[in-house]
Amino acid sequence: MNYQEKVSTREDVRVLYEKVKANPAIKQYRGYTETKSYGWDPVLQDCVKMAGEAWFDNPTFDAGAVSEGVSESVNAELLDEQLAEKEQRVLELEALLADLENENKELELSAADAEARAKAAENERDEAKEALLELRRALVLVGELAASR
Repeated sequence: MNYQEKVSTREDVRVLYEKVKANPAIKQYRGYTETKSYGWDPVLQDCVKMAGEAWFDNPTFDAGAVSEGVSESVNAELLDEQLAEKEQRVLELEALLADLENENKELELSAADAEARAKAAENERDEAKEALLELRRALVLVGELAASR
């Protein structure tokens, strides 16, 4: 049986290698990203990177350990583990989404408040312009009245 798992760090690749090594029913494994495959080199204590889909041998593979029942239970165990990880990630993402929705509501309220203050400032400006126009008209009338005397 082959096993693959999405990885994003060297530590993910090392953990994958240890998981595979602990299961003699797995013949080959690969950690993968969108474009590359990763395996672990125990001698170098570092990951090995290859382009495309490449498989790495499990050093503890035992053909005798591979039986239909064992293979299915191992596969189910690995799938259960992946499912648990995915469910945890979903919970984390749901919590993040809730936080972002709350932040968005706060920002919308803040934007509405800023718009209201801007509108009030525009009204004050317009009122001040009207008052200045009235004052200019009055000054013009005073000037005309003073000139006529």
